[in-house]
Amino acid sequence: MNNNETKVLVTGASGFIGTHCVEILLKNGYRVRGTVRDLNNKAKVQPIKKLDKKNHLELVEADLLDSTCWKKAVAGCDYVLHVASPFPIVSDERCITTAVEGTMNVLKAIAEDGNVRKLVLTSSCAAVNEGYTQDRVFDEDSWSNLESDMVDCYIKSKTLAEKAAWDFIERLPEDKKFPMTVINPTLVFGPAYITEQGASITLMRKFMNGEMPAAPPLNMPIVDVRDVALAHFEAMRRPESDNERILVTNVPSMWFIDIARILREEFKGKGYWIPRFTAPYFFVRLYALFDPETKASLPRLCQEVKFDNSKAQRLLGMTMRDSKEALIDMAHSLIDLGIIERK
Repeated sequence: MNNNETKVLVTGASGFIGTHCVEILLKNGYRVRGTVRDLNNKAKVQPIKKLDKKNHLELVEADLLDSTCWKKAVAGCDYVLHVASPFPIVSDERCITTAVEGTMNVLKAIAEDGNVRKLVLTSSCAAVNEGYTQDRVFDEDSWSNLESDMVDCYIKSKTLAEKAAWDFIERLPEDKKFPMTVINPTLVFGPAYITEQGASITLMRKFMNGEMPAAPPLNMPIVDVRDVALAHFEAMRRPESDNERILVTNVPSMWFIDIARILREEFKGKGYWIPRFTAPYFFVRLYALFDPETKASLPRLCQEVKFDNSKAQRLLGMTMRDSKEALIDMAHSLIDLGIIERK
């Protein structure tokens, strides 16, 4: 079967990662069916339609929590990239239900269909290293510790949704089983096609427009969205990645002040107010009393996060892009989209 006859379902096609997954599939000649929540939402739908140069893209409406729509969405597809997931900045219990039920609805539809050759599921590093002191290098054998009081609902949602997926496939009868690869990206930066302000877009906006008076003493592993999309694409095509979970990240991680320094060098003299120093720990604790996002980051302050990305290199043949490129390209794209004011 050549690529022109191969159809791939991409859930959450209008999201930050989803749009890049659609782009790489179309560029490589695949037919794509993308799910969006609302076909009438031009702000979400137009950026994806622009990527389709050969009329190889079909968009359909689907809701993660509506189990009835997924049978039709999956029908006729050879592969599924399940990228859709809630990513609220401040999470509550609802995002656990949405992530777990949404994942189950898609997996049940794939098992019932019986013709999907492989599923690639987007999880997160949040399912790997949370709830521990960051005193070691984390790899794919680690699962976040949900007993810890340091984990919030977002971490629980990603961990429980991924565990539910593995358990579901494990329990399927042999004749219904299908291969799955799980991609666990870290904090995703890079050029955006969409204006919806998820976590990384909101964070970049805060770096650039003075909402972050000083950089908190936070250390984050980051990855380029183009590498995350490439990881999904390679996992789909490579049987050696079947039934594996794979961390996709650049190493080493970056302190927020280093992110600010890269942005300051790029936008020097352009009028952007980018942090120049790291906020003292006590100042961040005080600020957290008034700001729920800052409060959520308190357990991570002053800890260097370390991941092993050798599995992505080995199984997916990947060499990660420079994080500097991801940061600069994202900032420019958000200026072009009007999310950050052009000075």
